[in-house]
Amino acid sequence: MSRRVVIRIADLPARRALHGPRSGLAIGPPRRLVRLARIVALAVIIGMAIAYLYFAASAWHMADAAAYWNAAVRLRDGRELYPVVSNVEASDVYRYSPWFAWLAIPFTYLPMQLAGAIWSAVLVAASTIAMMPLARRGAWLGIVFFWPVLIGISAIGNVQPLMIAALMLGVERRSGPLWIAMAASLKVFPLLYVLVYVGRGEWRKAGLTLAMTALFVGPFLVYRLEHYPTSAGGAAVLIAWPLLYLAVAAASGLLTLMLARSPWAWLAAATTVCLSLPRLFVYDVTYMLIGGAHEPSQPQQVDGQ
Repeated sequence: MSRRVVIRIADLPARRALHGPRSGLAIGPPRRLVRLARIVALAVIIGMAIAYLYFAASAWHMADAAAYWNAAVRLRDGRELYPVVSNVEASDVYRYSPWFAWLAIPFTYLPMQLAGAIWSAVLVAASTIAMMPLARRGAWLGIVFFWPVLIGISAIGNVQPLMIAALMLGVERRSGPLWIAMAASLKVFPLLYVLVYVGRGEWRKAGLTLAMTALFVGPFLVYRLEHYPTSAGGAAVLIAWPLLYLAVAAASGLLTLMLARSPWAWLAAATTVCLSLPRLFVYDVTYMLIGGAHEPSQPQQVDGQ
């Protein structure tokens, strides 16, 4: 009698797997609740997408591009690249490496509206190209979420879409160190993607990334930096609590090193980049795209199963 009871108890998982909710033994939230949660999440994502696209269409003002334009004009006219600024949060404050301003100099010989139209086209194209890895994976909901955010930042002329597209398509290629180094010279914290190379023991790639970053950042030394804006401004998040900020960044970086050989390596690195940012804006969520482009579309099977 006891043996029969044991056999029946042992059969319960199989019965649950076969019959699901009908057996009365289903574990997890009700299907209706799951379906409702998905509908709500989808509605929120679609609502945000519409809001970003509306913002882009109604307020395409390219304010951030003024920083690149003005920096290039200063270089062209022989003035200081990093002058005194009265408001560190102003859109026209130039914080990037000098090489980016050098590349912008040819644009200053064009009519401003034409230069703005060309730069807008570049950013929209980059925003769309950045979606290609997600499209190949069939991650359409991810596209619905991220593409409008990139279009929204394109509307203010920020270089973010171009940088994200380069990282999306390049980090796993032989040219990966180049794209990480260029991004790091523009916004510093993308350098943390190098943790994946370090954790994998890809020392050549890691060394190239650091060397190229030094080359891109080196031109800083040619210019006077006493007025360079170092304040994080009002958008500071964790940096307001330095010890917590350092602890979170360090823990996230350590986790990235631990996961570097897993399918989630780039997702962990992207999370580390976001958590390490001293200033956090909505469009910074697009750093997570690099993780979404390279994570597995399906759970990997255990060997032999």
